[in-house]
Amino acid sequence: MAFTATQVNRTALCATLLIILSACGGSDNNSTASAEQRATQCLADNPLYAYSQGLHAPSAHNPPAPASVTEGAPAQLCSGNSDYHFGAAKADITGPAGGKIHMGNESTDNYSAGIHLRQYARSFVIHSPCNDKRVAMILTDTGMMFESVRQAVLDAVAADSELSALYGPDNIMMSATHTHSAPGGQAHYTAYNTFRLGHDPQTFAVTVDGMLASLRQAQRNLAATAQPGKIHFNQGELLGANKSRAIPAYMQNPATERQRYLDINGDDITTNRLMTLLRLERDNGKQVASINWFAVHPTSDALSEYGLGAVPISGDNKGYAAYLFERIKAGGDGEDFVAGFMQADEGDAFSQLWFDNDELRAQRDAALPANEPSPVTVANGSAQLNRALTLYNRARQSLHGPIDYRLGYVKMDAVEVTDPVVLASLPHPAELDSTEKRTCTAAMGFSFPAAGHGAQPGEQSHFTPAGLSCRDPDYFASVQNDVLSLLSAKLPAESLSYAVGCNLSQLPGLNLDCQAEKPILFVFGPPLNVSANILPFQLLRIGNLAIIALPWEITTMAGRRIRDTVLNELKHDGVDYVVINGLANDYVSYLTTREEYALQMYEGASNQFGPWSLAAVQQEMRRLATDMAEHVASDIGPTPPRTTATLMQLQPLNLLDSTPPGANFGDTLEDVASRYAPGDTARAVFQASSPNHDLKTGGSFVFVERRQNHGEWQTIAHDADPETSFVWHSDSPQPQFSPSPFSRAEVLWRIPNNTLPGRYRLRFEGSANRAGSLQHYAGQSAEFDIMGTPAACP
Repeated sequence: MAFTATQVNRTALCATLLIILSACGGSDNNSTASAEQRATQCLADNPLYAYSQGLHAPSAHNPPAPASVTEGAPAQLCSGNSDYHFGAAKADITGPAGGKIHMGNESTDNYSAGIHLRQYARSFVIHSPCNDKRVAMILTDTGMMFESVRQAVLDAVAADSELSALYGPDNIMMSATHTHSAPGGQAHYTAYNTFRLGHDPQTFAVTVDGMLASLRQAQRNLAATAQPGKIHFNQGELLGANKSRAIPAYMQNPATERQRYLDINGDDITTNRLMTLLRLERDNGKQVASINWFAVHPTSDALSEYGLGAVPISGDNKGYAAYLFERIKAGGDGEDFVAGFMQADEGDAFSQLWFDNDELRAQRDAALPANEPSPVTVANGSAQLNRALTLYNRARQSLHGPIDYRLGYVKMDAVEVTDPVVLASLPHPAELDSTEKRTCTAAMGFSFPAAGHGAQPGEQSHFTPAGLSCRDPDYFASVQNDVLSLLSAKLPAESLSYAVGCNLSQLPGLNLDCQAEKPILFVFGPPLNVSANILPFQLLRIGNLAIIALPWEITTMAGRRIRDTVLNELKHDGVDYVVINGLANDYVSYLTTREEYALQMYEGASNQFGPWSLAAVQQEMRRLATDMAEHVASDIGPTPPRTTATLMQLQPLNLLDSTPPGANFGDTLEDVASRYAPGDTARAVFQASSPNHDLKTGGSFVFVERRQNHGEWQTIAHDADPETSFVWHSDSPQPQFSPSPFSRAEVLWRIPNNTLPGRYRLRFEGSANRAGSLQHYAGQSAEFDIMGTPAACP
């Protein structure tokens, strides 16, 4: 591995704002503000942003204007209210870092191997004294939010005497950032546990416990002060941080519709580039939290040095941005600042930018950090962080109005679209129409294994080509393509899709005939029931902002249609802005437009409930929005089944740990150099054990320490800090299947360019399973000097 003491690109950000803060010393407000200003300025001036410079042109209409309301509209409830009470908190939910298969990439070769960034659950609770209602939003650094996790958290809330009087299913929203570098196995449905080798009780428990802990602390923080505050609102485009991976599908949408979303050059805007941000600040000046919504896949670690193999746990770009935002705002006054980088309509929005010309590609390569193993995580996370800080510092408009919420459960495989308003809004061409618009038994198409990594129609990625459709098949071309596939030792997917997948819909009793163009590969619904079919639809309102919480990954144009549907109902009741919070309260893959579905690329093939799914979602969300606008209760719908962990439990047992003869846990196997300069990487390797016995929840495996004047050692970085990495190496070539008792811990510290000269050391702590009991141990490197003049910025 290329982690030697090499000079880093000194202008690149190495995620070291902690050093800036600690260098100013003390907790004086002026000093803290000054340190924050310097950190923010260093970030803004960073040449790293050349990574995406010139990729996008601004929108011709950015940001959108508030919703217009006809004159004479009735006065709204709490219309003059802009005072809210709020609290925020976070808790560690880092999963097992040794050989647990990550959620999101659907590959058993993609498993945890140490920690780059810790995972957190972040909770935000907001109360309106005007109408005495409140909402809670819990965000997790996980791949998905599953009903199993939500159910467990709601059960714990119901059993809590303090929380149960305030919160329940209707006013708690739980969602995931969608990082692809965190262990899975939290689900109770087979479809999402198969590649994780079954349900993982350890990962499930640490996730649920952390979510509950963060919610409890957020509520305590709210209750601890009677001081009201303002929720400031801001919006602005973030260019160069996402790019469509499904442009051919997007271009199937009507030209008249696409004309509404053009940049200043007249080109299509194929992803949602708008960041919507809230600044929660009490009237006494206490800054409590920041929440933003931006659409991008947290899959940056796929372009890391680790690829899609053994990958250290990471919150990816959103976790990176959130942690650094919080570190910049650290005040040490007892109530920690919390930053939530929520997920939006990211179904076709990727962080992998695929530069189209050599000039941009060279510009990118020159800008990325030279000694950072996850450079795109740093680049994309920095872009989100910088834009969030700018919007935060410029947020002046206060939200005003009541708190409100609606929840309804929908049996998504049995919806008939009959709402005349929704039907009249559908822009699809006649050839895609059908007399009866209903949803289907859940199924995945043949292009689902093509994966969402930008495969174009006909391009074979992994097992099958993208764009396999039952619409107007070219049988002769498919046979030719499959012959070439067989010669390359690949599946003859096209012939199988036409011969088998396009005929499964004709089987009686399965309700698959309405899947239209989709050649069916997997049936997820009855009789197998490997995925949920009764789903939560949620609508939250915070003043004049509405939040749509849905359990899908929603494509850009689908998101636009849903927002329009909801805003058209709520604007008459004082709502000006609407955002989508995807991957919320459960997970059922992708939601596309009818037009995008017809092309059957990855996203369309992963649209489980058929071509009219989006229209069904619009209908059900319009119902909730109408109820909210008319201030009436909503029909809760069918009760979802209480799921339990499936019988599938193939995960290997944690073995007893051992060391080679003559070695001890914590022994230094490879030591640091005697001296480094700012910008180098300090590295040591220790004899270790499986990190799964003790997850160090709320603690750390790694410590970077600096010797003080009187000889004591001060910790300046942990394994949660982005400039450190704990890389776990097992002696087993496939520890996710067959663990080895022998392992090593590689500790890396990418020394910030502004690190002060002095004496330093690296330490590693672990816990070994010895005859069924835990043996705690520690290893420490030799002391080393950092010499040279520190730079002004990291």
